[in-house]
Amino acid sequence: MVETRYVTPDRSRTEALVAAALRAAGQPVAPADWQWVEHGSANLVVLAGPAAVRVGRTATAAAESLRAQALVDALPDLPFAVPRALADPVLDGEMVAIAQRRLDGIPHPSGFGDADALEVLLDALAVVPIDTLDPHLAPPHAFMGGPRWPAVIVEQAVPLLAPEVRDAARRAADALAALEPVPPALVHGDLAGSNVLWSDGAVAGVIDWDLASAGDPAIDVAALAVWHGWDVIERVRPTEVVRRARVVAATHPLQVIGFSIVNDRPEDEVLRAAAWASARM
Repeated sequence: MVETRYVTPDRSRTEALVAAALRAAGQPVAPADWQWVEHGSANLVVLAGPAAVRVGRTATAAAESLRAQALVDALPDLPFAVPRALADPVLDGEMVAIAQRRLDGIPHPSGFGDADALEVLLDALAVVPIDTLDPHLAPPHAFMGGPRWPAVIVEQAVPLLAPEVRDAARRAADALAALEPVPPALVHGDLAGSNVLWSDGAVAGVIDWDLASAGDPAIDVAALAVWHGWDVIERVRPTEVVRRARVVAATHPLQVIGFSIVNDRPEDEVLRAAAWASARM
């Protein structure tokens, strides 16, 4: 058997923790009506009626869940919903379960988007005061190692790529590192795909705030541009921001490898990420 360094806790123990979190939130939905959404063995989300229960099943995952929930609960009112807690966290040893508000809406298909709706989303994030949120924020570039991201990408990720794309990858990483500092703003950090929920042509909710940081808004602009199209984003963001976003986007394949490295994923998973990134580069 291959050692993966991940151990999934006993299912019955997890079920009992989810049930306790739902009771604490006043939502005792029967297990037969739960929908389990696995995020690896360390995290999962259980959808149950009007609640979504986030479970951290390791000490590290639990700590990150608590930090991210504190951030969400500290956010000001926004023109879209966020998954605020419905009750205090429920703990069982190193595990934690947090019942959150389950948000309405569905992810937007990729390849197109409404520029006005995306402008509302980005403008709302731009004016959020970050001083009071600081204790709950992740470091910039947490997805690929935070402050040590250049070493992770250049020294560990790039050598795993196919030889013919390594030079281009190194140039992309160097260009990101060379971007001049800008005044920090609230950055979601993974603002696209299933994390942005839409309803009736507008952004109805934003989930998964784990990577939120005080950083360069171009990070979120890049994610939205890659998902919805650069032509859409160019209509609602200044040329300089779009330029920076293109530099960020050029490193997206490398960031996937960086994520697998800093999260200590099994070797075969790291190599799959590198193969995927080589094809994308």
